[in-house]
Amino acid sequence: MSGKLILSIVTPERLLVSEEVDQVNAPGSEGDLGILHDHAPILTNLRSGQLSYEQEGETIALVVSGGYLEVTDNRVTILAETGEFLNEIDRDRAERAQASAEELLSKADLSDEEFIATQKKLFRAIARLENLDNN
Repeated sequence: MSGKLILSIVTPERLLVSEEVDQVNAPGSEGDLGILHDHAPILTNLRSGQLSYEQEGETIALVVSGGYLEVTDNRVTILAETGEFLNEIDRDRAERAQASAEELLSKADLSDEEFIATQKKLFRAIARLENLDNN
């Protein structure tokens, strides 16, 4: 298994990926990450954005929103709040979610918790739409 990583991507609803891969690219909270074989151990937060992995020359992309990424012993474990392959994204639903979140954020009477939750929904909708447009 030289040169490979074991990738697991899990959301609260399902196991999205359990594969042997060549590379993982993830949207870390402090910037994008590229993970190759023998990467140093790391534990980091994820932001909403495109996560992709390469497997035998093919790149597979999905959108995640939030969560954690851990690398240990050539295993990449991603615990994402949500995750969708690009072909699963409903553009109309994502556009409605973006508009709804923007409308809520324009109101001045949101609590801090409501503001943070709504902002996360907006970031997720934007990430979903951007990745549909880019692929």
